[in-house]
Amino acid sequence: MNPQRIAVTVVSGFLGAGKTTLLNRMVRRAEGSRLAVIVNDFGELNIDAAIVSEVTDAVYSLQNGCICCTVQEDLLAQLSSLAQLQPRLERIVIECSGVSDPQRIVQTLAYPQLRSQMQLDMVITVVDATGHLQLDGEYARLARAQVAAADLLLLNKTDLVDAAQLQALRDALGLRTRIHESVQAQLPDALWLDSDLDLQPRSLKPLVRATGGDHGEMFSSFLWQSPAPLNVERLRGWLQALPRDVFRVKGLVLLDQGSKAHWLQHVGTRSQFLAATDEAHATGSRLVFIGRRDFADWDALVEGLEQCQ
Repeated sequence: MNPQRIAVTVVSGFLGAGKTTLLNRMVRRAEGSRLAVIVNDFGELNIDAAIVSEVTDAVYSLQNGCICCTVQEDLLAQLSSLAQLQPRLERIVIECSGVSDPQRIVQTLAYPQLRSQMQLDMVITVVDATGHLQLDGEYARLARAQVAAADLLLLNKTDLVDAAQLQALRDALGLRTRIHESVQAQLPDALWLDSDLDLQPRSLKPLVRATGGDHGEMFSSFLWQSPAPLNVERLRGWLQALPRDVFRVKGLVLLDQGSKAHWLQHVGTRSQFLAATDEAHATGSRLVFIGRRDFADWDALVEGLEQCQ
């Protein structure tokens, strides 16, 4: 890595794979270095940026659009601005939204105005071991494009599948790049942060086309907000019964157990609640839902959530 350039790491992966968990770990492990984080979220709120902001102040948000489509110019402007910061940054980590094709971000980093300032060292694609092979159609094509762009595949949630399922996933992914198995997005420092590694300048890979046009058009999203606390047991049961057409639920929920605010991350049949800061408590509950493009039964979701209050 050229010491005169800022190292850039791109984190990608389909909705719910574990990118934000990985990003939080990376930020904590890089403590003391001059690191900036760019977080792109699909939907009306950048929930991922809010979660990471509880770990570091150096978070820059690109929201309500796909980072490689509708907000690509914003990314270029943000990177150009970060390149001018003093003292000079050592590393920038870009978390793509789950609807993005990271290869287009790689191409953005090759633009002349960035090439002399930054150098991409790695694309890490997080793969959900429990859900990757369940995707179909255009969603499977997008996930394959995310995998094809990777220098390192992080097979996450491997504790939730058996040996045969894990082998089937490895067979489907092939041997095109390095693969590391993980639980809760654990990633050894040596795979991304070790300055002793001999990292060669990364060349552009052939573009594997996921879909034409804006990837965001493949998905629909919905924002729900309420000042009322939710009953945690009713909420867990309701989340378990969500239709498969809803890929992802994330946000802040105010729970009735002491009226504590928690970050909620839900994918498939799994939900995770993490305690939020006191500042988040005053805002009430706010959840972002992301589903297939043709999912329209948002009224039923609202009714179910109201029954959890």
